[in-house]
Amino acid sequence: MPYVTADDGVRLYYEEARQGAPVLFVHEFLGEYRSWEAQLRYFSRRYRCIADDARGYTPSDVPERVEDYSFEHRRAGVRAVLDGLGIESGHML
Repeated sequence: MPYVTADDGVRLYYEEARQGAPVLFVHEFLGEYRSWEAQLRYFSRRYRCIADDARGYTPSDVPERVEDYSFEHRRAGVRAVLDGLGIESGHML
């Protein structure tokens, strides 16, 4: 299973399909990486598609402390995925 590690040591799961210009699909707080399955199938015909799972959504790590969940942590997790995959620019949905 592919993972990247955030600055605070939390492992974040992601899935990736195809090559080309990168498109990162970011789920909201009630979703998960599988929420984007139909979009990944469609857009991966032309783009490198990535969908991650935020902290707290298995198979990503699930920290125990409430303080480890915030919009800032989510932003840092997205940045960790981009950095871990060597993506400097792309599209985000």
